Amino acid sequence: MMEVIMALTVFAIVGVSYMSALNEIAEILREMRQDAKMGRILQSELMKYATLPDIEEMEESYPLEEKSELEIQVIIKPLEEVVEEQRITTEKGRVMQQMFHVQVIGTWYEDLEYHERTAETWRYARLYQQ
Repeated sequence: MMEVIMALTVFAIVGVSYMSALNEIAEILREMRQDAKMGRILQSELMKYATLPDIEEMEESYPLEEKSELEIQVIIKPLEEVVEEQRITTEKGRVMQQMFHVQVIGTWYEDLEYHERTAETWRYARLYQQ
């Protein structure tokens, strides 16, 4: 009788541990899916501003239409204001001209806390001009 009780106890412990592990895996997958979704949204917004024909310094914030709880902030600055000069110097020693730093910051409230994710790129001013 004692062996049966011990076996059932071990089985119960293993079952609870297994369920806890499955719940943890499900939570991680949910977070990964959410992270990938936010990454796609921010990348899309980044490309919208990085491909403007006439890029200029600006800063604006707006709620995303498709996902109203997501606040988007776009910051476009001349690259020399954002990075060290040595990082924008060519191999020939010339400083790259007319370069912009485009940054999109997404902020949202979820699970009782604020989250923030950033996407950024560099852009040559005349790249998309015709």
